[in-house]
Amino acid sequence: MTGEILQAGKVLKVGQRLEVFLDNREERLSSRIEDIKGDELIVAMPFDDKRVPVIPMQGESLYAQAAAGSSRYRFFTTFRGTAQEGNLPVWRLEFPATCEKFQDRAFVRVKVNMYVKVRFVDEEGCIAEPVLTPVVDLSGNGICFAWPKPVKVGTQVGLEINEIPDVGPLEIMSQVVRCTPVQRGDDDYVYQVGASFQHLSRNIANKIVHYVFTVQREIIAKGIGKD
Repeated sequence: MTGEILQAGKVLKVGQRLEVFLDNREERLSSRIEDIKGDELIVAMPFDDKRVPVIPMQGESLYAQAAAGSSRYRFFTTFRGTAQEGNLPVWRLEFPATCEKFQDRAFVRVKVNMYVKVRFVDEEGCIAEPVLTPVVDLSGNGICFAWPKPVKVGTQVGLEINEIPDVGPLEIMSQVVRCTPVQRGDDDYVYQVGASFQHLSRNIANKIVHYVFTVQREIIAKGIGKD
C-alpha cells in the first residue's frame, strides 16, 4: 500500500541497497547498509560520477530509498559523520524512526492548510493576473487547488507558493492534469484542479517530499493520540 508508514527497524536490514539524495546535489548516489549499531545506520560511503567520495556536512539532512523484495521504502535521516569499517569508508547516519512504503513515480498527497497564487496561461501564451486560492493537497510532484470554474486539462499555469518550510518563495510552471467538480449545494460547485510541477529541481523536490512526509507523520500521530 503506497503511503503506508512503517517502523524503520522492520524494514531496513544489513545488505540492502540504497539510493541517496542530498539537498545540494542533483544526482542520486548509490550505497548499501553495512551495519546497524544502536541508533546509527552505517552505510557505504558513496562516490560521485567522477569517483570522488561524497562527504556531507555534519548534521545535513538527506533523503534515501531502499528496496525490500518487490517493495520500495523512503526515509529521511541526518548525517553524523564518517568512519571506517575494516577497509571500507562509511557514513554514520541517524537511524530513522519510520519509513514510507511507495511505488516508483508515486508521490503521496496530503491535505495542507495553505494558499497558492495561480496565473493561468491561455493558448496564445497570455498570462492572467494572479489569483490567491486555497490548496487542497500537495505532493512531491504536484498540487491540487480550488477554483470557481472548470479548467481544461493540459492548460499551463504559473504557481507561486510561499508557505512550504525550508523552500522559500517558489515560482514554478505547471500543467493541469485533472479537474474535478465538487458540489457544495444546489447548483453550487467548486472545482479541484490538479497540476503537475514542471522542471522541478531535485533539491526543491526533496524538500517538498520532506515537508509532505512530516505532515503525514503528524496526521498519523494525531490519530494515534485519539485512539
